[in-house]
Amino acid sequence: MVTIALDAMGGDHAPDENILGAYQAVDEFPLNVILVGQIDVLKKCIKKHKLKDVDSITICHADEIVGMDESPSLSFRSKKKSSIRIGLNLVKEKKADGFVSSGNTGAVMAASSLVLGRCKNVERPAITTIIPSMKDPLIMLDMGSNVDCKPKYLAQFAVMGSYFSSGVFNKDKPRVGLLNIGEESYKGNALTQSTYELLKEDSRINFIGNIESRYILKGDVDVVVCDGFVGNSLLKFGEGVSELFFSFFKSEWKQSVCSKIGLLFLNSALKRFKGKFDYQETGGAPLLGVNGVSIVAHGKSNAKAIKNALKVARKTVESDMVATMEKAFADDI
Repeated sequence: MVTIALDAMGGDHAPDENILGAYQAVDEFPLNVILVGQIDVLKKCIKKHKLKDVDSITICHADEIVGMDESPSLSFRSKKKSSIRIGLNLVKEKKADGFVSSGNTGAVMAASSLVLGRCKNVERPAITTIIPSMKDPLIMLDMGSNVDCKPKYLAQFAVMGSYFSSGVFNKDKPRVGLLNIGEESYKGNALTQSTYELLKEDSRINFIGNIESRYILKGDVDVVVCDGFVGNSLLKFGEGVSELFFSFFKSEWKQSVCSKIGLLFLNSALKRFKGKFDYQETGGAPLLGVNGVSIVAHGKSNAKAIKNALKVARKTVESDMVATMEKAFADDI
């Protein structure tokens, strides 16, 4: 059975939501979870929520916590006994198959790269986010781990994203698109133009060309490639649009009786829409390119989001993604 180490002290709602999410996960999936954190705090929380001891959940003590606003490099050097560092060491020592954290994203990325190391020939790891569309879910990378990129980095992101889509979503020849300001090959800046040529020549991927941001959610692409600055900006803009959408309808509900009646008829459809575009359903974003499974969850993750992040970690382990990445880049120079 797959075993995942969970940073129980990371995120805005730690440790309560992390622990509750872990219990939901082991109840729903065949999974073992190691809660990593301050043992006294975790046991007190488990008792507070009247959770029973189960064989599938254990605790590994970690003295220190990395704050959400701490420097990633400084925290790695100064907090060797943090829940992030201890959790990743469990993966490195083969005591856990994967790691999940909703803590400091930069610290998780830095520690993952330094503790687990990069897959052979991988230039830069990339955060991969699962995004809903009008059709099937698609993935986008990089979502923030590399704000300054070279064409080779983006080309490797395309390969990593394609193999992840095949392994986790069972996509046959995933369609890979390069995020750009136009569909023509000559559009974009020097980075995208050079990347286009590399992707066109890479036999490992099914490159379909440039894709504009307005067409992403149509679902005619399986993997979208971009640098971390663009990806993270687009992701946060999308979160803002989603919040605006539901804030608008909440406000309209109070305007008149007619509005209430109309929204009542739309209630079930709105709930389905919210479920489809809710980050809680996605759970977590895999950090691809490191020599181990490391999942970055949203800092605001509640129990549901943590449960689904653990689900993503389990799927990534079961698909043998790390070995697949190693094989994919074995011949790169």
